[in-house]
Amino acid sequence: MKKILLSTTMFLALTATANAQDVSVSTSIDYVSDYVFRGASLADSAIQSGVEASLGAFTAGAWFSTGVGDTSETAGDEIDLYASYSFSLSDLVSTDIGITYYHYPQGGSLFETDGGGAGTYEIFTSFGFDLPLSPSASAYYDLTLKAFTLEGGVSHSIPTSDKTSFDLGASLGLVDGDGFSYEYGSASASLGYSLTDDVSVYLGATYALNSDDMLNFEKTLAGNPKDNLLFFGAGISAGF
Repeated sequence: MKKILLSTTMFLALTATANAQDVSVSTSIDYVSDYVFRGASLADSAIQSGVEASLGAFTAGAWFSTGVGDTSETAGDEIDLYASYSFSLSDLVSTDIGITYYHYPQGGSLFETDGGGAGTYEIFTSFGFDLPLSPSASAYYDLTLKAFTLEGGVSHSIPTSDKTSFDLGASLGLVDGDGFSYEYGSASASLGYSLTDDVSVYLGATYALNSDDMLNFEKTLAGNPKDNLLFFGAGISAGF
């Protein structure tokens, strides 16, 4: 709850800045029935919120996850801080380069990266292609965990009315770290509805796969993890 209040405070402050300068601001609040990140289940159900500001080609933001399931006291809390710079390579190809700091409050203090699990730094680059199905490719390197991730994805949005759309997506990735490696994939479908020009809501489902049995957080704790998982999400987002 503190993280959601912090996100709201940051959103109000950034909105005031956006009114005074040429800054675009977006914010979101979501609920997910299982928190899955790159094919690995990190927590049971969670409330997740984020706020992001962009000025020209520069973007910075913060993202928060708070576990609300039976294991919320031991897992599910996360704070991500990130910044990136975007530019076009051609009329068809755009790219982002940036850095993300992942912080897990149960592991220690903010910006503590001594290997105790409190936080990690990751650099990344991603490419988007102005082609059918909007293909994308991304590469990530975690400086703390010494883990390399490669991910590719496609997405497509089908307008069903002036205010609604049916959105589809799929991704495949691989992770290669110090003493561990696995492959993962996902397919998602969601229904979006625009409340106003600036505010929208969605309801969706995602099916995730993992080659190393790292899905379903509750069953993983019980020693019976799964290699596939269907989970659900709903949320609201706004941009100004």
